[in-house]
Amino acid sequence: MPRRLVLLVVLVAAVAWLGFRAVQAFDQDGHAAAAAAVLAAPDKVVHQLPPVAGQASGQLAYRPGTWLSVVDLRGLQPVAGDERYLVFLRNWAGWTLAGAARPDADGTAQVRSGAEPRPPTIYEVVVTAGVDDATSVPHGKPVLHWFDGSLGPRRAVPFDFARGA
Repeated sequence: MPRRLVLLVVLVAAVAWLGFRAVQAFDQDGHAAAAAAVLAAPDKVVHQLPPVAGQASGQLAYRPGTWLSVVDLRGLQPVAGDERYLVFLRNWAGWTLAGAARPDADGTAQVRSGAEPRPPTIYEVVVTAGVDDATSVPHGKPVLHWFDGSLGPRRAVPFDFARGA
């Protein structure tokens, strides 16, 4: 009987912990507040994302020692159907689709990523307009593109949209 009681207590504690973590994971207001804190921090690192086409602009920002990358986008055109603005981050391990966003009525959007790649290891950011097909390699119509070869491997070259590589 005591074993069952211990097992029940452990099971209840595990479910409660998972519930608490789930609430944190889906807390939109908390995520927005964390991004605002990054953008307001005096020690933040910012990389401007130059436009490839159009009037869009953006920036990648993070705070040293943290995992949260914030990509702020402005001047975006509306998208239709399944189309979104896709944000791709590249570090030594390769490309990652950090997220997708639809712009607000004022043409702004924000993508936040607290996963790999860690912000200081990012040396290229590509923002495209396209349909998310769960592929990590940039695809869609190029909108913004930032590359800093000094942060990447010696032979790193900017993404070539024509070749898709």
